[in-house]
Amino acid sequence: MKLHSGLVLSSLLSLGLFTYACANGDTVSGSTGSGGSNSSGNTGGSSSNNTGGSSNSNTGGNNNTTGSTGGSQGSGGVRATGGATGGSNVTGAGTGGTTTTGSTGGTTGTTGAGGSASVSCGTSFSVNAAGYVTSPGASGTCLHGYAYNFDDALGSTIMPGTTMTYATCGTPCKLTAMGMVAAATMANNYATYAGIGFNLNQDQSGGTATPTLTPKGTGLTVAFSGTAGTLSLRAQITDGTKIWCYSITGASPVTIPYSSFNTQCWPGGAGIAYAKDPINAFQLQAAGAAAADSYNLTLTSVTEN
Repeated sequence: MKLHSGLVLSSLLSLGLFTYACANGDTVSGSTGSGGSNSSGNTGGSSSNNTGGSSNSNTGGNNNTTGSTGGSQGSGGVRATGGATGGSNVTGAGTGGTTTTGSTGGTTGTTGAGGSASVSCGTSFSVNAAGYVTSPGASGTCLHGYAYNFDDALGSTIMPGTTMTYATCGTPCKLTAMGMVAAATMANNYATYAGIGFNLNQDQSGGTATPTLTPKGTGLTVAFSGTAGTLSLRAQITDGTKIWCYSITGASPVTIPYSSFNTQCWPGGAGIAYAKDPINAFQLQAAGAAAADSYNLTLTSVTEN
């Protein structure tokens, strides 16, 4: 299977939202499979970082911009092996400064070969030995798809890397990522990020299809552990092209109404609120800040309310 989001996982955001993602292949909406294309980066961050960040800050996973005092910032796009390209540029306005254009992060991964087309969602968030995620949604729906890791091509690092396969993840399979996110600067369009994502409507049977689904609930509850230092932590959802992100500032778990996701999730952002558009991936992203910093994150649960 292939890995692919960047998810926020803007339009953006890899925006920069939101481990060791295991799948039958590289995915962005990931499943096992060979290779993949780059997806758009994450959303802007905090302290001169990617999308959705606070002042001077960086849904990664799919490309964004951030605004900061004296200047605006964008967030980087997501690069996930086995993922489909996606993302769109957004402009973030900085308080008392000029605007800069960043790309919103987001990716959808590709499915890997093998497996069964039938999906048993169970009663709680679960990841099998091949990195295939299932989580019960609202009104009897099921969120399901391969997991993947993603990062930018601007110097950020991630382990396990985006070129690994997830077929040997094992049980329990933990969606974990660690590494360093490079400083987000005007020179790199404030587009640095790294994170974890999984597809929301992907068969186990293989192929490259990562269909969208229309949420039936009111929002998502996201649970995670680990640290992101000075980096901006974001939850992101994407349709493979557009990213909507949410800046996480509180402790895990965090409940996010769908209407709180936005194409510009940073201070001063003037984006478009999410309105139950069809989506195909979720991402947890660490978006770049004014200085490079390390992160060590585990995505433990995503459930629909």
